[in-house]
Amino acid sequence: VNVPGEEPRSGGRSLGTDCHLSLDTGPSPRYQYSRSNMSKSWMGSTFAILIVSITFASSHATAPTDYLHIDYCVIGAGPGGLQMAYFLQQSQRHYLVFERSNLSGSFFVRYPRHRKLISINKQYTGKQNKEFNLRHDWNSLLSHDDNLLYKHYTKDFFPHADTMVHYLNNFTNRFDLKVRYNTEIMWIEAEKHPEAWNGHYFFLTDQNDYHYRCSVLLVATGMWVPNKPDFPGSEHVEGYESVSVDPANFVGQTVLILGRGNAAFETADNIVGVTNFIHMLGRSRLRLAWATHYVGDVRLTKPQRGRGRTNKYPLIKATYESGNLPGMFIIGTAGHSIDYRKSAGGFIHGFRYTARAVHHLLEHRYHGTSWPATTLPISHLTNTIIKRINEASGLYQMFSILADIVLLQKNATEFEYLEEYPIGALPHLQENTGRNAANGLFVINLEYGSNFSRPEADVFHPSRSVGEPRHAWLSNFLHPVIYFYKRLPTETEMTQRPKLWPLPRPYYIHHIVEDFLTDWTAAKAHILPLRRFLENCLDTDLRSFFAESCFKFALTNPHVPPFCRHGYLNKQGLLDVEIF
Repeated sequence: VNVPGEEPRSGGRSLGTDCHLSLDTGPSPRYQYSRSNMSKSWMGSTFAILIVSITFASSHATAPTDYLHIDYCVIGAGPGGLQMAYFLQQSQRHYLVFERSNLSGSFFVRYPRHRKLISINKQYTGKQNKEFNLRHDWNSLLSHDDNLLYKHYTKDFFPHADTMVHYLNNFTNRFDLKVRYNTEIMWIEAEKHPEAWNGHYFFLTDQNDYHYRCSVLLVATGMWVPNKPDFPGSEHVEGYESVSVDPANFVGQTVLILGRGNAAFETADNIVGVTNFIHMLGRSRLRLAWATHYVGDVRLTKPQRGRGRTNKYPLIKATYESGNLPGMFIIGTAGHSIDYRKSAGGFIHGFRYTARAVHHLLEHRYHGTSWPATTLPISHLTNTIIKRINEASGLYQMFSILADIVLLQKNATEFEYLEEYPIGALPHLQENTGRNAANGLFVINLEYGSNFSRPEADVFHPSRSVGEPRHAWLSNFLHPVIYFYKRLPTETEMTQRPKLWPLPRPYYIHHIVEDFLTDWTAAKAHILPLRRFLENCLDTDLRSFFAESCFKFALTNPHVPPFCRHGYLNKQGLLDVEIF
């Protein structure tokens, strides 16, 4: 067994274990989903079947007329659903979260079975910067209230799962999030309508036959359905979701564990002291997280004995929207297909940022609110980038998936800075953000080297790191890479990008040399090479000057540097910038 889920039960969470997709012919096109009796041999979650397999269907029946209309319907009050609910609440949107259990975060009432989370809760980082500290806080949801940081709920580095249940329900109550508990969605269908935001409404029916009409559907049901093996004798296999957690039940026994992921090692570690033999069988090489830097890989060190395939996740676009059903978004851990085995999108410390990105997309598409951006003089560009790569938690946790975008204004005298945009949707940046990219752009991304890890590779080989800026492009560890484009890449260019590249080939590219502590503030090794790269791209001088130097420039040169033009010559003195 790998990372599992729970058996369906009354009051549990998600759409259900079994589903039936209804297709017939008739005049009213619609999508349909219902609970029925489908084989449990499906791998992964129920809605993976829903999202991948659902197509326009039709029925002679008409959509319900006695419904409650809701702009945004969120299914699931786990961490992903609650994070989205928080953003919708803050923007004062009309939404409702459906939760079939009687509390938020019901998954954590049962899982992990041995009750210790493997998401870190680092209390001390040496810094007071909240944004930086979130790089080492893998449990907190994003909010404006610092009292809801996870460090206030437990001091444990690997917290007990009960603290997560307590935390999520406190989060719900603190912001008075609109959650309808004990409500199980039994039926989903989408019917075309000319006034609907996406050309169709989503109609939901719960277990009490109450009906809801939704403009946008946000699926946050998690990955809770058990992984059921199918082979002769598999009926005798006991799943992770039901196996005893009492070591006394395994005294003197020989145990075979199918799987070599975190759940498998968690189980083995619990019984290793009382069993005769433990055999662990996996379908791939054992991958350790310290070697691959993928948080879903094994992080246990005892006993010393991959994970599943991407088909357990729904297939979605880079914007986390269903490819064939506009207006349905997959948020939370189930959106991990975008970055499976790459980044942290399947975990709280990753999908809290992807949920925020989806919210920005929703705000622009349906309410005309452009993606948040900061407009600054071009002389601020170097320091702005340096500040972000050293502090930003979203860039750090969702490396190579979310990237910062610098949009140059006319004549490159100013720039707009957009944070944490989905890098796979770069060709559609203008339509997704409402921002103009006609004058060129920079993309700031965090990346590992292409040879950082592979099965059975020695990640501690003697030449594993570089220290000279001129060798920065050979960096293996996580490091910033800045791409410069004179125009947005096309979808074709995105599809045909070089192997292992997150983006198409840019007009210019710059690697900032890796640093073991991810501290890119060295003047000569990090800041100076970056500034010169930006100057070459922009054909301008980005240095900072004192008033005396600006005065001399004004007297002796027909053109003065941007720093002097925006500050000294505008009678502003020194600009309010951070100097690293």
